[in-house]
Amino acid sequence: MSSAADSGPSVGALVRADRIGAIAAWVISLLLVVMLVRVVQLQVAPSDRLVEQRQARVTTRTDLPSRGDIMDRRGRLLAATRFGWRICLDPVNLKPEHIDTTIVTLANALARPEEEVGERVMWVLEENARRAEVLAGASNPREVKPPPATLLLEAIGFQPRTNPDEPMAQREPELAEPPVDIDPETGLESSPIDFANMPAPPDILKPIRYLPFREIIDDGVKASLQRLKIAGVQFEPQQVREQVGGDTVAALVGKVGVEANIGMEAKLNDRLTGTPGSVKYVRDAMGRPLFIEPGQVKLPVHGEDVRLSIDFELQSMGLEELQRGIEESNAAGGRLVAIDPRTGEILTMCDIVRDVPNLKEYPWEDDPKALKAAGKQVGPKTPYMAPRPGAARYRTIRTDEVRTKHPELAAMLRNRCVEDIYEPGSTFKPFIWSTITELGLARIEEVIDTESGRWITYYGRKLNDVTKRDVMTWAEVLVNSSNIGMAKVVERLTHKQVHDLVRRFGFGKPTGVGVSGEASGIVTTLKDWTIYSQTSYAIGHEVAVTPLQMARAFSAFARTGDLAGTLPDLRLTAVGSEQDDVPTLLYRVLPARIAELTRKTMRGVAENMQNSLEQLDHSQTGWKYIIFGKSGTAEIPLGKPPPGKKRPTGSTGYFDDQYNSSFIAGGPIESPRLVVIVVIDDPGPELVFARPLPRHYGAKTAGPVVRRFMERALTYLGAPPSVQPDRKAHADLAQASPESD
Repeated sequence: MSSAADSGPSVGALVRADRIGAIAAWVISLLLVVMLVRVVQLQVAPSDRLVEQRQARVTTRTDLPSRGDIMDRRGRLLAATRFGWRICLDPVNLKPEHIDTTIVTLANALARPEEEVGERVMWVLEENARRAEVLAGASNPREVKPPPATLLLEAIGFQPRTNPDEPMAQREPELAEPPVDIDPETGLESSPIDFANMPAPPDILKPIRYLPFREIIDDGVKASLQRLKIAGVQFEPQQVREQVGGDTVAALVGKVGVEANIGMEAKLNDRLTGTPGSVKYVRDAMGRPLFIEPGQVKLPVHGEDVRLSIDFELQSMGLEELQRGIEESNAAGGRLVAIDPRTGEILTMCDIVRDVPNLKEYPWEDDPKALKAAGKQVGPKTPYMAPRPGAARYRTIRTDEVRTKHPELAAMLRNRCVEDIYEPGSTFKPFIWSTITELGLARIEEVIDTESGRWITYYGRKLNDVTKRDVMTWAEVLVNSSNIGMAKVVERLTHKQVHDLVRRFGFGKPTGVGVSGEASGIVTTLKDWTIYSQTSYAIGHEVAVTPLQMARAFSAFARTGDLAGTLPDLRLTAVGSEQDDVPTLLYRVLPARIAELTRKTMRGVAENMQNSLEQLDHSQTGWKYIIFGKSGTAEIPLGKPPPGKKRPTGSTGYFDDQYNSSFIAGGPIESPRLVVIVVIDDPGPELVFARPLPRHYGAKTAGPVVRRFMERALTYLGAPPSVQPDRKAHADLAQASPESD
């Protein structure tokens, strides 16, 4: 018979089990409470380390838009966009044993010297190590020598990407101010800074995790690097702007990007840029995409395509003819501008600077005031002696540092057609002549005593004419470019009338075309106007203009019908290429009949130039188009002296025997389609001192360039050939010399 104890668990065992269960329940509850408190604490007041690592579960990727294309007025592609890749290195993920291999691989992919890439990478690694020591409280953290200037801009200047899981492609780097002043020549600090002891905000002490390289690689190079699976190497998509039009239009199209934002690329940037798109997606803890919620995809809006007013073929013709004219004249440079006078479209704008051997720098004198301010002794003065004719040829075109270091950017950064001013000489006479005629102060058949080509004004100024005649009609004064005839008749105008007519034609202020750096020119203020100014303006001296200003003002003679005598608004975009396109404003400067009369009178000037050209080159005959125009020649002003220098005592204020020779014309005369101006900068001394007659005049140097370009351009534009009347009758009517200027 079994006992009661064998029938089940004892009371004591049950009590112990209850106690253990209760303790376990309390322990579990306590642990749950602790965990809950810890979760709340992590959510409400997380540690700095946790905050640094905590990330949002939604990631946004940017979808870059395509930049709009730039085309010429006929739709030819000048600049387009393709996509490439920029290599970005995360130094933290770079394994020590792979450093050398990575540097060599990157140098080969970027086509850069290994030591250059290595210097940049090693500096970042050393800097990260220094920052780690500073954060760890090291008493004597290592010193890191200042990096090259390029590294400061690209590595330190970019905001560091401290989040290793953030996709590099979505990050748009922002260039910050470098922490030190860098000498651009040596790449070293101009004022040394103790990098080791320099105080830094906590963010600066975080490791640098973003080291981009500016070179853009293509898909093939990217694929090759991806196959190597180099730790820390990632890729950012980048837009690459390509100038399809090449050097022909490079100076006008400009550049966009890290190096520079210039030219039409900069001016039209808002229209060309477009709006980026985006994609938002939810990811898991490993950063892998899970799903995209509805409405989280925003497509990019691509940039607008823009047609410029520039015509690629006309630009090519202009460069060819201008280069030929510069070489034939042994000139230091040349400029050519062609516009459509009806619409104000700038069709061609060429600027060439030629490397002339053996040019001398002008002998400026030391400025005593500058020497005294610098604590230097003022030496004895050396009287300035003008060089013997042909003995010295000075540099007249301002030297740009950018032309020396970056010749491919020179014409973009300084377009001399809109930035460099010059005295127009006799090309300015049509504006004075037409206004005097408008006011009825001279009739075209009125006879003017031109003093056989030599005359001294009542205030003692000597004037000479190239075409020496006893008398000329008022029309012949313009055709023969008589300085004496213009100086005598301009006295019939008040000083204010001459000043105001110059301003009315748009001189002394920018044209408003919107080109960066456009010069206003120089017009003497009315309070500084003298009798000397009155004569000077009549012959195109004392006033300073740009070729673009001259082309716009001359359009008053080239417009027909109701537009005759008005000025167009100049533009660098093609008509009809803008949504808010409006007809050009009518700014009247002359009555229509006076503008047309001036145009017909200037026909004789062009025919004289043409006759001279045919005598020089018998192959230059059979012109299809009748044009009208005016030549001009003026000595080159010295301009402002360099800092600390002044004009030599006894100097005339000009480069003696060095000239800007120009010719401006419109055509065809029946219904002008083009206004063209050519400026030949500093024709060679062999032309200036040629005997029996000098050959540096505008009709001899710039005129042939205008004539050849006009013939080719009008044929290309499909202008009907002019009706050719008896040219001898016109020559007899003008009775002009082919040497007129």
